Amino acid sequence: MGFAVLFFEPDTVLADGVRPLALESVQGRPVLYWMCRALTADGVTRLFVAAPPRFDAEIRDCLPPGLSARVSERHDALMEFLDTPESVAVLPRAALPFPHIGAGFAYAAPGDALRRAWAVRLTNAVQDASFLSGWVPLYGLDTLRELEPVFKPETTS
Repeated sequence: MGFAVLFFEPDTVLADGVRPLALESVQGRPVLYWMCRALTADGVTRLFVAAPPRFDAEIRDCLPPGLSARVSERHDALMEFLDTPESVAVLPRAALPFPHIGAGFAYAAPGDALRRAWAVRLTNAVQDASFLSGWVPLYGLDTLRELEPVFKPETTS
């Protein structure tokens, strides 16, 4: 699987001064840093981050060498990225990689299937999708702080 899409909170739900959860720190690095390491370990080389452009520099600071990324909130940019028959991993929110966790909220589907499903609006009802294991979703800072003591970064690569 060479492609992945990550969704950040849009500006419309971020209060002034509040950062996206994926840019909050855990074990001394942003959550996104750990997400990207796990994705590249799984073979991802191209990433689309649906995020407010004002976070572009912080997002790029989290990327490992060799991971190509596009940061945009534009629907047409997402549709262009998904113009592939290859499988695309989808993480609908910030998450921490836990390799031994079973299938959950993250999923993968062919890019063209995602394009068809998301042509009008985003939905998780995607034909030919399969759940991915190894991810624990973060619903807020409380969840992040609860998971931090048991998160072992050395197990993500």
